[in-house]
Amino acid sequence: MSEGLEQPVTRLDERVVRDGDVRLSSDRWYGPPPEDDCPCGSRRQAARCHRAKDGSWVAEPPPPLLTGPRTGYCNPGCYARASNDCDEELTREHFISDDVLGSISWDGKVVVVEGAAWQDKTQRQKTIGRNSLSSRMLCRRHNNALSPLDKMAAEFFRYSLDDHIDIFKYLGNDDRDSFPRGFTMISGPYFELWMLKVIWGAIEAGAMEVDGHAAYRFRLGVTTEQLAEILWRGQPWPASWGLYVLLDHDPDQPAIPRAIRLRPASMGSEILGGYIQIAGFEFLLSFETPPVRRIYRPCGITFSRRGFPPSSYKMVAFAWPEIGHPIINVVSNVPPEENYAVPKNPRAASFHRRIAEGSLNVRPVQGQGPYNPSVP
Repeated sequence: MSEGLEQPVTRLDERVVRDGDVRLSSDRWYGPPPEDDCPCGSRRQAARCHRAKDGSWVAEPPPPLLTGPRTGYCNPGCYARASNDCDEELTREHFISDDVLGSISWDGKVVVVEGAAWQDKTQRQKTIGRNSLSSRMLCRRHNNALSPLDKMAAEFFRYSLDDHIDIFKYLGNDDRDSFPRGFTMISGPYFELWMLKVIWGAIEAGAMEVDGHAAYRFRLGVTTEQLAEILWRGQPWPASWGLYVLLDHDPDQPAIPRAIRLRPASMGSEILGGYIQIAGFEFLLSFETPPVRRIYRPCGITFSRRGFPPSSYKMVAFAWPEIGHPIINVVSNVPPEENYAVPKNPRAASFHRRIAEGSLNVRPVQGQGPYNPSVP
């Protein structure tokens, strides 16, 4: 049984637990109070279910994506071939989950890509179909095994987008006493695996750049054999590898909610990890400890805005197999009477619509959506 649980609870695996408006705790707990029913639907108190004694969120570890005997076959076109566990059919794999692309696209068909390594340098952006962000790079066996991660990521993206928009839609005319405290909980280990699938897949697809060239190799000591065992067979991550949130951000950099942005963490041509911005917030998957202020494997992140009372927040919870993971409180400096999509100073305006160096951006086609066409 996981540390911090009073009794075994159902694993989360690909489940995304959602409560659109949690009750405000008198003890200033973030998320559902310990004495309330757990949002997972177990009908047990949160403190006797997924909420640990230290206030973090805990769940039994998910099973490996692949179990049982290996096939003994190495498909030369599959990037997981080092596992010697392939089948003979090579399939198309979306390194950014296809359903996530569908949520980004206004019409469910096309998206705008910026900064891909395969784009002409004179071509700032390109509108493409969702299937164009896939490559024949995984055998069917390895591809099908990733489906639970894709399912989780798609739901997580949709709820994150809803909460982001809900926080920033207020322009001085809201009643924040009735602000809905949206709460979303997912498996921390599954989220890490999805990030690995995205970063590794983007590299194998030749989509990310390092120093003006397509990224192609991980740092010394990171092997495809090791990554395949972690991603598909449940091998533990080495110490200090995994999910990070960096604590220092440039406030003038734009955050586009209906979008995904990838960028490598690199030294020279070697990949040390990768950043993934999801619905305006950036996470880091790293194969070493970042040399900056950071939080490793947070149990939760709250989001609010300057001028909002403490009771007005949104929360994402990551459930881990052990206690002791910290929570992060993120507060936007944009006050409620200002439109967050409008750059607040000349420096911020210079970043607006600029492609960050080395980043791959996927966003909706401008003007297709139901909102102001100038705001994605």
